[in-house]
Amino acid sequence: MPESVQAAPLADGSFDGVAATAQGPPLVFTSRTDHGANTGQAWDLAARAVLGPPIPDFPAERAEWTFGLPTGSPTVAWTHRDRVHVQDVRTGRELVLDGQPDLLALAVHGGRGAVVAIFGPANDAEVVVWDALTGDRLAEFALWLGHRTAIDRTALHATPATGPLIALTGGTSDAVVVDVERGEDVTAVPSTRAVLTPSPHGLVLVQPVECALHVRGLDGDRLAVLTAPAPCDRVASSGNVGSGRLLVAAGLEGDPCTVLAWDAALTGNGTPFAPSLCVKVPAPVNDLALAPDGTLLTATDEGLYATRLRP
Repeated sequence: MPESVQAAPLADGSFDGVAATAQGPPLVFTSRTDHGANTGQAWDLAARAVLGPPIPDFPAERAEWTFGLPTGSPTVAWTHRDRVHVQDVRTGRELVLDGQPDLLALAVHGGRGAVVAIFGPANDAEVVVWDALTGDRLAEFALWLGHRTAIDRTALHATPATGPLIALTGGTSDAVVVDVERGEDVTAVPSTRAVLTPSPHGLVLVQPVECALHVRGLDGDRLAVLTAPAPCDRVASSGNVGSGRLLVAAGLEGDPCTVLAWDAALTGNGTPFAPSLCVKVPAPVNDLALAPDGTLLTATDEGLYATRLRP
């Protein structure tokens, strides 16, 4: 049985979503509902303090915002009233672009931080790539995401490790990996739900399956199996390339107040790993993320929790 630990409180309030940088300093962004108003807020985990002022009128829906570290500066992008807002979290500098895309992601295009916007319908999707600093249009291309009209997918990135690549997962289709510099999809991986993360084997997708999580390379090869006592839903991961290990967290479908954690060595032969920790959260988890220092962030209606999974 994995060791059981209690989640550690970071802030009171009602939190809908949380995202963390994939590399570099442990920075986090949250969406929060207070007295009927939604705000966005960045956090510096090393200082255990907020980073900059809150952003008003921030969307609660996780598909409408994205956060990352595309080229060294933490960036958040979100949609509001037919506009795409892009803000450098450290400086507060904001860029506003026209459009109401279905999906947003961050990427690196020609060495420049970029915002990727995907507009429906799925059977004739349009991808637009803007410079995150200047708003210059860097690329525009068509993409086929299925026969249906609705884009029933999630956009994944782990900047800067993902570079020009983003992954689109969801619905009943395979995950599609798109190169926004080349303007085309480059591979499809059997995965309808997943998270994308750097690892000692390059970029990998961590996907929940029945009573397990599979870690797959972008070529589809299964690198590890993370066993679970029941099906899992929300998943987060953080790759420590130097140590050769991958840290993964996932919520149990039948127990919304429990998050399991695995610290797995990716041997490349599909070795099974049992969970090493069981994190008990005081309220049902709305969203979760893993920071590069091994901190698990859990967003709930009663607060935001930050629990170190590694010493």
